Amino acid sequence: MPGSEPEIHTDVCVIGAGPAGLTVARECIGAAFGVLVLESGQYEPDRAAQDLAGSWTESPFYEPHAMSGARRRQFGGTANDWVHVTWPGKTRVYARTLAGEDLDFEPKAWQPDAGWPITKDELLPYYDRAHRTWAGTPVNDAVAAWSTPSTPPLTLGRLGTRMAQYAPADSFTLRARDELAAAPNVRVAVGWTVLSLESLPDGSAIRRAEVVRSDGSRVWVRAEVFVLAGGGVENSQVLLSSAAFAPGAPGNRYDTVGRWMMDHPELRLGAIQPSSPDLLDQLGLYDLHYVDNQLVNGVLTFDQEFKRQERLLNVGAVLIPRRPGFNSEAERALRTLKPLLHGHRVSQPLHSARALLSHPSEVAAFLRAFDRSTPGNWQESMDAYQWFRGGWSRSEVDRSRFSTLHVHVATEQSPDPENRLSLGNQRDALGRRRLRLRLGWSESDQENLLRGMALFGAEIDRSGIGRFDPWLRFDGPLRPHFGGMHHPMGGTRMHADPRRGVVDENSRVHGMGNLYVAGSSVFPTSLGYVNPTLTLVALSTRLADHLRSRLSTQTSGSLRATKEGSSPG
Repeated sequence: MPGSEPEIHTDVCVIGAGPAGLTVARECIGAAFGVLVLESGQYEPDRAAQDLAGSWTESPFYEPHAMSGARRRQFGGTANDWVHVTWPGKTRVYARTLAGEDLDFEPKAWQPDAGWPITKDELLPYYDRAHRTWAGTPVNDAVAAWSTPSTPPLTLGRLGTRMAQYAPADSFTLRARDELAAAPNVRVAVGWTVLSLESLPDGSAIRRAEVVRSDGSRVWVRAEVFVLAGGGVENSQVLLSSAAFAPGAPGNRYDTVGRWMMDHPELRLGAIQPSSPDLLDQLGLYDLHYVDNQLVNGVLTFDQEFKRQERLLNVGAVLIPRRPGFNSEAERALRTLKPLLHGHRVSQPLHSARALLSHPSEVAAFLRAFDRSTPGNWQESMDAYQWFRGGWSRSEVDRSRFSTLHVHVATEQSPDPENRLSLGNQRDALGRRRLRLRLGWSESDQENLLRGMALFGAEIDRSGIGRFDPWLRFDGPLRPHFGGMHHPMGGTRMHADPRRGVVDENSRVHGMGNLYVAGSSVFPTSLGYVNPTLTLVALSTRLADHLRSRLSTQTSGSLRATKEGSSPG
């Protein structure tokens, strides 16, 4: 860039105003140093900013544009896209706030590259702080805290229950905005996109960030400390777009940036055919529901020792009631024949056609489930209950029309260095190379998940509550295929060895004295089945403590607050 562009000075530059970046900034309110938060999007949705998220996914299990939908360029980040909601709430949306299990942090001989450089115990106080700041309540996944005589947990042998709490999106999209606006040492600049990071000649630290504003003007931001908090995908993009982080360059000496990408694939494991029509009336604990003012639901998962013993991927399941015909042979046949409507060939069409003719009542029941003509809103619709929409356990709901329980799971994906982000040849409106993701699903993970499905079914059948009918398979037209990534993780993973990770246990980039990374991109593993936000907020809280301690040791004369005359305004 020409040398005439203005330069802004601050102590801490936080790049990104999603849950990770906002947490770092909020935890630094009142500190003796200045914080400048840069957000590519605006406070409201912005089409031009969102277009910068365009990218390409190469995977047999994901749509080509799956990664684009997992990102939100707007103040509040992906909190603007959260969807969990239940009666009586119609507008306030939530995210699940489960903490990872002990085994999620442990190294595993049978799972290469698993394990964190910090333990669950080290993160526990930050989990609690994060939950109190976000939701106003402590972390509590104990079943006894939320169950009642009318909502007891299921007794299923080695298959146990964890309680998931939920916290609102507006803590980040609205409350954080107000808190930072009132903070004397924090400035927020929206519509400012970081193009790249310029390092010192020896690559030992970041000198300044190259920024383009929404009006097209350009500026440099110079800081004592940079915190890259652009999200599970953009963190890798900023680094790879910077000269110091090209493969083999000082900041990416071992070509680790962008590798070990993971997701939480969410899919149908199967269905439970209840042995008694009264079963659904006893499952209110597993519905998304309020206990006092706290939104919770039960999640089924094997106990940790059993998962260690069986070397199972960590999978969690929620239960959703469905009408007759769900998970039936008729549904399989209909879904198998669906490609014919688009002129595609299908395997064994006669077999599927015979299945339809053999089960006319199931076909009719399944097709009725797609009738959306029922008057009223989604809380009153029999077919609107999903993993993210609850309310079916309410007393006024007629559950007699439900005959099946949908078993919906989120599953761990093993870290693999070949699942990676790289820069493609297409460019966005700012001239940056768009991202390309290569994401496979290993055969060992597939076999592990199928084995877990069989063990799950055995516990259900043994319990006597019903019969488990499996659904999942990895071949044929019913194989999992996803339109979007649920939880992108990895790319700048945390590891003590720079050959196997990008940041150290304090989230500082290896070899860089003043560059830190916040967000799910630092996760060494996908943390089983739990949503990543509570963990990334806990890690960001921990990082903020580290920064406050680090900067407090410097002399006050070396700390530069954001100058009013050069502030983002």
